[in-house]
Amino acid sequence: MPTPGCLPRATPVPSGPATLVSRTTVPGTGGRVLDIVLNSPAMGDQQHVYVLLPMHFDASGATRYPVLYLLHGAGGSYSDWVRMGVQKDVDYTTIADHLVPFITVMPNGGAWGFYTDWYGSDLDQRVSGPPPAWTTYHIDELIPWVDRNLPVVTGRGGRAIAGLSMGGFGAMSYAARYPDLFSAAGSFSGVTDTDIDFPVGGEALNLFSPAFTHGPPSQCIWGDTLTQGVRWHAEDPTYLAENLSGLSLFVASGNGHAGPYDKAGQSATEVTGVVESFIYAMNQGFASALASNGIPFTEYFYGAGTHSWGYWLRDLAHFLPQMSSVFSLSAIAASSGPFNFRTVDTAFETHGYHFSIQHVAEAFTYVRGVRPGGFTVVGTGTLTVETPPQYVPGAVYRVTTAAASVLLRADPEGKLAFTVGLGAPTMVQQADFTGTDPQAFPSSVVSIRPEG
Repeated sequence: MPTPGCLPRATPVPSGPATLVSRTTVPGTGGRVLDIVLNSPAMGDQQHVYVLLPMHFDASGATRYPVLYLLHGAGGSYSDWVRMGVQKDVDYTTIADHLVPFITVMPNGGAWGFYTDWYGSDLDQRVSGPPPAWTTYHIDELIPWVDRNLPVVTGRGGRAIAGLSMGGFGAMSYAARYPDLFSAAGSFSGVTDTDIDFPVGGEALNLFSPAFTHGPPSQCIWGDTLTQGVRWHAEDPTYLAENLSGLSLFVASGNGHAGPYDKAGQSATEVTGVVESFIYAMNQGFASALASNGIPFTEYFYGAGTHSWGYWLRDLAHFLPQMSSVFSLSAIAASSGPFNFRTVDTAFETHGYHFSIQHVAEAFTYVRGVRPGGFTVVGTGTLTVETPPQYVPGAVYRVTTAAASVLLRADPEGKLAFTVGLGAPTMVQQADFTGTDPQAFPSSVVSIRPEG
């Protein structure tokens, strides 16, 4: 069912590498902040990225630095963190806490972009061009460009992500959707439960948008909260909480009351207090979802504090030592223990596994307890699986599902490839998200055992 007042995306998001347009130094930063302009096929325009180089940066390229992707909030831009003093914050914390030197990448995310490939375009906003495709730009274009062109550690063990408010959503959403890309994630007053009190919370979020866009309410990021509910859940950090196992997580929020970085006598009824109190409720729900899934995280719910920069810079200073401790490890691979993952993507990679499934309409696929001995899958259609190289090359294994039992020989790399039948693909968008695994979907237990 279409979204009222919204024109759905008519063509796929363009794909292709980002290319450099220009690279200059930002004045007043001692040559340490670069203003990089990239041509983005996904966005169909040029995008600015600020890059903060560490103190005593080795310009020869011989030193590889870990990298932090630092995201801005609603109504902001790529320049916000630098303008508000992140260079001083990073330098002071680096010296005081003896941090591993790192590069900070600060991309643009739109005034109300929400770090997603938009469902469509609002008919009443008179925006020319295709709907924004922030996810494709950041994940498929920006990160590969940085890996190719800056002296950074390219594995997930050297890559972290964090952000404030809308950027806190982006950090946790990206980490949950692409856990193989990041080793640590931090949210500072983040919008971590976009469908809180579904669908009421989503509508409230839409109604907040004019304060940041100075136009009518935005309805087309994920579409209508009822008719496109699956899209809202598909990128919501709270619904995707179980995907975050294996990452070092930091979650910070105030309660909306005036605190040490607010003006004397400031009331919690002021805008920054009201927004933070709403955010606080979101983060309590997010923290509960992490805890219920047995996922460890650092909780920094500091009490009095509003939705403002003094707290976000302090949050960053608290997050950086935790991030640095992860960077200090010699190597970090995808977790070798059992993991869970849920997604609406029809092709997805995580923890070294490659999955694909066909749907007529959008719906989640849930893989649970994935380990070398097998897993459980919930969904519809036929799931195609390629495992990591974790079996004995040339050895024979019996793969048993609800529908079949077959003998397979591991390839020369030690991988197995097989399919899991889950009945006919879904013809209707998923609408039920009340249970861990929707009862309407079929499931199959997959067992993988050596034969003989």
